[in-house]
Amino acid sequence: MKILLKWLILCSKNCIFLNILFLEGSNFLTQTISVKRPDGRVVTLEYNSGVLNRLDKLTAANYGMPINQNLCQNKFVQYKDRVIMLQAISIYAQGDGQRWNLNKMFEVMFEAAKTSLKVLGSSLFNQIVVKNNVKKSD
Repeated sequence: MKILLKWLILCSKNCIFLNILFLEGSNFLTQTISVKRPDGRVVTLEYNSGVLNRLDKLTAANYGMPINQNLCQNKFVQYKDRVIMLQAISIYAQGDGQRWNLNKMFEVMFEAAKTSLKVLGSSLFNQIVVKNNVKKSD
């Protein structure tokens, strides 16, 4: 529990948002596919059909950021006199309706972990430097 609390404190410094969503199936197509039904008929599923596709709703909730990209590093947007932090989920879709390959999922998660560690390391370094500069000026 203590380690989890420390992790949450580190993340609360607004560095990262380490959430990854893996999508598969016909509701999350990024390309048109044809599917053979059990009765032998071939049905074409259009990736941009509003009847099937749910990606538009997910990306709208994700600030319209691209899918299949590592977005664990928070984005900061200047608006008037404020800075707004965007925490976006990294959404990954197979695109062809197929199941995820476990090795590919591991690669995605490993890349996000490396990015997170790099960002956290940079944030910790900056915090140490600021603390040392404050001590020197005292």
